[in-house]
Amino acid sequence: MSRKLFGWFAPSRGEDILDMAEKHLDLTKNAVRELYSMVDAAANCDRKKCTFHYMSVSRMEMEADELRRQMVDALTKSEMFPEERDDLMELVRAVDWIADWSKEAGRILNVIQLDKAPPEMREAALNMVKADADCVEVLDECLKKISKDPKEAINLANKVELLEEDTDELYSQARRHLANLKFKGWTTGSLILLNEFLDALETIADWCENTADIVRAIAVRRY
Repeated sequence: MSRKLFGWFAPSRGEDILDMAEKHLDLTKNAVRELYSMVDAAANCDRKKCTFHYMSVSRMEMEADELRRQMVDALTKSEMFPEERDDLMELVRAVDWIADWSKEAGRILNVIQLDKAPPEMREAALNMVKADADCVEVLDECLKKISKDPKEAINLANKVELLEEDTDELYSQARRHLANLKFKGWTTGSLILLNEFLDALETIADWCENTADIVRAIAVRRY
């Protein structure tokens, strides 16, 4: 699988590292999926499921961090060319930010009562996290195409950029709801945290786009 996903590197010079990189990507993708489930549970007042999914997001983010640290250590000892190391580390760090911001969104959501928000806001939050999940799915496809079909990888990177723009529009809609709707029973602190939660959802899409930009640069430079 690592040869299929990261085939632009020579696997004989770092196959173990490439296996870790693929697992890191899978953990990140699944963390975003779990975040979507968490938002859905929170919007429907299921605190038990919300907590369960938050623990899953947190675990996956911590595992991704540990893998990244292992890769840094392994890269210092590998026989990869310097440019290969640079490309891989830049790519993995960008993906890691997706996992980091997924955990941050979950951490905030765990202390606010999204189910007490107006229906429009609950729907807006679900739409944003669904857009994030779509974005990371296309990013996964993009990474898998880079070795076999760099032109298609570039096309998919462009699609990630368009999805990020869709998320920006959903973010704008959510902030309009935050500014104009009545949030009965919400404290000022809770509203500030809700705004930070929306920021975190938007930042997940930003880092999907940043990662796609790195893929695009690798595809153009190497092919």
